[in-house]
Amino acid sequence: MSKSISLGKDPVWKLFLNFSIPAVTGMIVTAMYSIVDGIFVGRGVGADGLAALNLGYPIVNFGAALSLMFGIGGATLISLNPKDKKFCNRCFSYIIVLNVTAYLLILLLVVFFNERIIRLMGANDNLLPMVKAYMYPCTAALGFLMISNSLNAVVRNDKAPAYAFISMVIGAVTNIFLDWLFIMKFGFGIFGAATATGIGQLFSMLFLVRYFMKPGSRFKFSFENRIKMDVMKKIAAIGFPSFIMEFTVALITILFNISFMKYSGEMGVSAFCIVGYVFYIFRMLYNGMGQGIQPIVSYNYGENKLDRVEATYKIGHKISFGIAVVILIWVNFFGSSLIRLFNDDSELIKAAGHGLRLYASAIIFVGANFINISFLQSKDKSKAANILSVLRSTVFVLIGLLILPKFLGENGIWLALPFSDLMTFLSTLVLKKKTDIF
Repeated sequence: MSKSISLGKDPVWKLFLNFSIPAVTGMIVTAMYSIVDGIFVGRGVGADGLAALNLGYPIVNFGAALSLMFGIGGATLISLNPKDKKFCNRCFSYIIVLNVTAYLLILLLVVFFNERIIRLMGANDNLLPMVKAYMYPCTAALGFLMISNSLNAVVRNDKAPAYAFISMVIGAVTNIFLDWLFIMKFGFGIFGAATATGIGQLFSMLFLVRYFMKPGSRFKFSFENRIKMDVMKKIAAIGFPSFIMEFTVALITILFNISFMKYSGEMGVSAFCIVGYVFYIFRMLYNGMGQGIQPIVSYNYGENKLDRVEATYKIGHKISFGIAVVILIWVNFFGSSLIRLFNDDSELIKAAGHGLRLYASAIIFVGANFINISFLQSKDKSKAANILSVLRSTVFVLIGLLILPKFLGENGIWLALPFSDLMTFLSTLVLKKKTDIF
């Protein structure tokens, strides 16, 4: 991406495309890490392998959530203070330190409490060995994913979204090839899927590190004897909504796994795993759009060009709505074709197809919520963004899981997330009416 991009002068729609297309494509490519694992595990191991993979993945979600918080929080601060070189380098250095520290803590947690964690996530005796085989290699390689996620946000905000996108492609292509090699050719099973993912993440991270080592890079890592906690707190506060949106994927996955194990056993968890993979594409698409508007909104808000801020917000919502309509049509008419990539079992395909239609029923509100939360983050309105993130990702989902299954049975589990997105959207309308933060 050319460095001649002007965030304050170029047409907003052009900037939106310049930043959103690579970000969206990059997020979808990132989703391929886990989706390809699911397809190869479903084909090479079977339905139990899918269930085990779904039970073990929340620990990866947790690490990814922390890295997004550090990366997006730090990158936003850099965008809001582009002329302060010392401050920008401090933010960059803190992003690295925070990721390394968090990774080491997660690693120690898994090493010392592994079986307790796995059982807490819903695994039974039958699935326990498979979950271990997947979770251990993924945890060992989690640091590569975390650094990669955070550096990606910084590179994108440094007006190089295409470079950030290429890093994701490198990791995804490596993962796809090694999944085929390790699972289908060598028969390594679920352990091979985890190992392939880890190697792909390593390659992606190394490509991003290369960006910061080239001559002329304005970012240099430096370790300070005295950490400025106010800057770290600011990074965490701004990035917290991104953490919540990703972390609660892990929490929701655990809660849904436990609920499905109660109502329909391992078949229900396997169906939810497939639906989760398909929906992950949609979520990453909207996540990419949210990240795409962030540099534009942050810069122009910092320069007090509020008309451009408002224009970016409107464009984001219009495109989000259009994409949601396309997704709804595709899910209802062609969703089963993608589900069959994971497994040929007719009972599993039927359960997953039904679940996908219910799970995606509120996709219009999903897109709107992602745009709204990202917009508030970009304006440094972290308190409001955090409230909406917690409501969407935790409070309303828990209410849905507690109430809906009592009246609708298993369908109530599938509808808990759509209920949450609808309630979050309505809460946002109330927030708009009562305040002027938008």
